[in-house]
Formats: sequence, structure tokens, C-alpha cells
Amino acid sequence: MKRTLVTSLFCFLMVTSVSAAQPRAITERLTVDQAVSSAINASTDLRNLEDSVEDNNEALDRLREQSRIEGDYARLLNLLVQIMQLETANAQMNNNSTVARERLRISVMNLFAAIIQAENGLTLTDESLGLEQRLLDIARVRFELGHISRLDFDTQVNNHNQRRASRDLNRIAIDNAYISLNQMMGRSLTLRYNLILDVTYEPLGDINLMGAINTAIARDPGMANQQGNVNVAEYRITRHDSDYSADTRESLDRNLSQAERGLYDTRRGIEQRMLTAYNSIRENEVLYNNAVLELEALRMQLPVQTRMHELGRIRRIDLDQLRFRIAQQEETVRSLGVSLAIDIIQFRNPATL
Repeated sequence: MKRTLVTSLFCFLMVTSVSAAQPRAITERLTVDQAVSSAINASTDLRNLEDSVEDNNEALDRLREQSRIEGDYARLLNLLVQIMQLETANAQMNNNSTVARERLRISVMNLFAAIIQAENGLTLTDESLGLEQRLLDIARVRFELGHISRLDFDTQVNNHNQRRASRDLNRIAIDNAYISLNQMMGRSLTLRYNLILDVTYEPLGDINLMGAINTAIARDPGMANQQGNVNVAEYRITRHDSDYSADTRESLDRNLSQAERGLYDTRRGIEQRMLTAYNSIRENEVLYNNAVLELEALRMQLPVQTRMHELGRIRRIDLDQLRFRIAQQEETVRSLGVSLAIDIIQFRNPATL
């Protein structure tokens, strides 16, 4: 199924160059619906599909008119086959256009999720660096008092500096992800947004998996496309007359066999994608539930640690570190929930898998 959110974000880095221009400040809210609408309008592939359908419709009108007045059987047979092929091609392109729009929505949602996760991660990184700086100040005093070695202190300083450098890489990753989003929407590449990703995770629950697979097969546009190819091949066989056709019966039978194999492979592919998606959701639900339990365990420690701090038994920074771990775990739970919500949306719309 889809890659993890962090992996998805860095894949955008691989295909998008860093803009020399500085990103603009956030000026507007951007919902998934708004982004998808802009992306559809900006999609060359979708426009090309629509143009092709229009061209085919014009060609169909001409062929139908010719078939009504054609008196030669061989030419009429050829016209009828062309008409059926164009009708099948139109149905396929319409199906492909629908699937492309649905997949575009999933892509936008995944990109939103990756950016939000990275932005939240950057906020947590800044908080972590603040805690580290406080620990570094303590370590400096301990070093000056001779309680730790120069090596230990220098190692701590070096690790802190490395994490500061990594923060800059995270910021650049966010900038590049926004470039990808704006490029998808056909907007200025320097724009930034307050992204609104309104998805809520609800457990998949008990489902009839084989029933879901069969429904996916019955509704899948790819199956309709392949069935159209089979229908054309069968039609050519039923209309075949060796006195009027240059095709041999053997070649027409091979074409039908190839179309039927394509139909079978498509069916098997749907089954495989559905099973893989289902198993991935179940695995990630276990991770999510474990993350929730870990968060609850951390939260249970907070009142105890707060009281210990009040009694002077632990340092303030120890209490702050616990609060930071809770914030980290809250973000882990949130991001896993968003990822699962999108996975389930895809599972229930199998054409996007």
C-alpha cells in the first residue's frame, strides 16, 4: 500500500528541486477539496483525456453516419468494429479520468499529512533543542566543577550541534513539499498555507473481506476496461467472414485469449492489492493501539512526577522532559491516526490502491 508519511515526504524531495525564492508567509487556509479542485484544473493528463474523449465522439459520429449509408459488407464490418473499439476506448478513458481524480485526492491528502507531520515535528524539534540547551548549560557547569570529563562535555556539545543542523534539513524538506503541492495545483511555488486535513480515524472493524474483494472487482474501472477488450475481441469473432476479412480465425482467437488473460490478471491484481491493504491496516491498527497505551502510561506518570518535583526530589528539567515525551507521543498517535484514516479511505475506494 502507500508508503509511510515520512517516506512519502522525502520522495517529493527526490523529484523536486529546492526553490531559490524564500517561501511566503501563510496567507490562507487550504482544504483538501480546494487543493484537489486546483490540481484537477492544472492536470495536463486529465485535460488530455477529456480532449481525447471529445475527439473520439466526433470520430464516432462520422463512423456511425458512414455505417448507415455503407452498402459493402466488408467495409460495413470494418466500420462496425471501429465503432465498437472507439466506444470501448471512450468508456476506458472516462473510467481512467474518474480513477485519476480519485487518486489525485489521495495524493493531496497524503501530501497534506506529510507536511503537517513534518511541521509538527519541527515544532517538537525546537522544543527538544531547547531542553538540550538547558541540559548543556548544566553539563557546562558540571564540567567546570570537574564532575564530568572534557570528552563527555564535548560529545554532548557535538551531538547538540548535529541536531541543530538536522533541523535545517527538516525545514528544507517542508519547503520542498510545499513546492510539490503548489506545482500540483498550478500555483506560485513559494506559497504556504494553513493546511486543513479533516480526516478522523475510525477502526475498520469486522468486515467480510472476500465480500469486499468481490465488490471491488465488480466495480473496478480496470475490470470494465479489460472486459471491454474481451467484448471487442468476441465481437470480431462473431462478425468474422473469411471471404471479407484479412484476419484469420486463428489470429482472432489469439486476440481473444490475450484479452481474457488481461482480464484474469486484472482480477488477480485487485485481489492482491485489497489483501495487502487490509493486512497493512490491521498491522497499523496494532501500532496505533500500542501507541495509545504508551501515551496513557506517560500521562499517568505526570501527576506523580509533578508531585516529586514539588517535593524537590526531581529537577524541573526532568519534569519538562516527561512533558516533552508526552507531546511527542501525542503527535505519534495523531499522525498514525491520520495515516490509518487515509488507508481506510483507500481500502473503501479500491480503485485508488
